[in-house]
Amino acid sequence: MLILFALSARFAYRTGGRQRLIELLSAVPFGLLLEQGDIKIFGSYAYSQGFFLKLGSVPVAIALAWAMIITSSMFMSDRLGIPLRLAPFADAVFAIVLDLSLDAIAIRQGLWHWNIPLNAGFFGVPAGNYYGWLFVAFGFSAWTRWVRARGHAESSPWLQLFVPVPAYLTLLLALVPFIALQQVFFGGPTGGFPPFLVTLALFAALTGWAIRRGEGRLPKPWMMPLFPRLLIHGYFLSAGILLGIFQQLPVLLAMSLGMAAIELALAPAARRL
Repeated sequence: MLILFALSARFAYRTGGRQRLIELLSAVPFGLLLEQGDIKIFGSYAYSQGFFLKLGSVPVAIALAWAMIITSSMFMSDRLGIPLRLAPFADAVFAIVLDLSLDAIAIRQGLWHWNIPLNAGFFGVPAGNYYGWLFVAFGFSAWTRWVRARGHAESSPWLQLFVPVPAYLTLLLALVPFIALQQVFFGGPTGGFPPFLVTLALFAALTGWAIRRGEGRLPKPWMMPLFPRLLIHGYFLSAGILLGIFQQLPVLLAMSLGMAAIELALAPAARRL
């Protein structure tokens, strides 16, 4: 992750100057804030002690991964020509494509664990995690694009460093109705998939419509800044195979391959539409 982040920072500066580099850098404290805040507020998960570098309860590698996932998702929306008002929805969808392919594998590898049984939720991953992923990317993207749209990125680029605070508040506000519905109608921490799926369907519909109207193109998946995404897919596919996870749960192989296929199909699909 350290190496990939260094490559991502180099790419951000070479292609977008100080503005894009600061956006990437500001996503790191955002990742630390949301992870540390969620662990303290909700206490629904914890990370393995095997990570060699942590700040508080959060591995630095996780914060770096968040930064690359969010900013690469924003890059994808920008390159696909998605309108500004719809880009945060698309960024959320592009981000969750990764989590849908990895989270159930990661907990079986021991990278982190959720405080629900492995046979609850989606093979041990609660719906709230997936719902939260949508609004992690949505909040950071929306506020970053607000800074861009008002010209602050050029006149006051360091204003971007304050984006993590309103972005995290956006996530917390979005979680309020989800948690209320989860507790009242869907059985508490192990439930809540209907509101998540409805939200995902809405975000995905807006994203599909925006891609159809856009005229942009994505680079090849092995090019920066998409390369870290490709490696994340590859890492968890390899872990699932080598640890025998897919042999026990073939549905996770189908999910991981499906999300990787969606990722790889975005560029050629955009060219056909």
